[in-house]
Amino acid sequence: MESRSPHAIGDSKADRVPGIWWFALALVPHVASQLMRLHQNTAADWLVWDYAGRIAALAILAAIPAARTLAYRTEKRRISFLEIGVWIAGIVLLDRLGEWPRRLFNATFPAAVIGKYPQPTGWLDVFDLVFGLALVAASEEIIFRRLLRNASQPYLGDGVFAILMTSLIFGAYHWWSGIGNILLATTTGILLMAMYRRSGALWPVVLVHYLVDLIAFSGVWR
Repeated sequence: MESRSPHAIGDSKADRVPGIWWFALALVPHVASQLMRLHQNTAADWLVWDYAGRIAALAILAAIPAARTLAYRTEKRRISFLEIGVWIAGIVLLDRLGEWPRRLFNATFPAAVIGKYPQPTGWLDVFDLVFGLALVAASEEIIFRRLLRNASQPYLGDGVFAILMTSLIFGAYHWWSGIGNILLATTTGILLMAMYRRSGALWPVVLVHYLVDLIAFSGVWR
């Protein structure tokens, strides 16, 4: 597996130093929106706060030149479309297989489930499946795969240990949704980070993330 540093793509050492700060800065509105969502009683209000946190994070990254260069850089794809298809099929299947353990852990430790995703209906459901889940996939992959990989590499390297630790952080980001969700997110995060390292480009990983969520939230395979 390719182990070349993501820093090697057009960044000077001076430009790489604040990488951890860009990750932390983008994470703040995400966590703030999580906290606000927990106090909402309707699906519309819940989604407004969810979208607001993600859009704010992406806007912050776009507004700061050094952060924008890192977060929105262009990367060359190193794998074929056929291999991308194999990754998609494999990750989607493994995520679905993880659904039963997720439910079991959440049922065993119900006190750990602090909040639940309110299911929207009608046009709002369609809008969320198309736009909302795309926003989720793009924002989380930029922050937890691209930025976190960049920020952690000086401390963790770019091997298996780094994949595990960054995926644990991604899992912890789902703290409010129960132990089962945290474990499933961590496992999926490992696969997504491995795919990112393999593919060299983030967009295939964003696509996989979107499809995983689309299948989960649209009720397919339930």
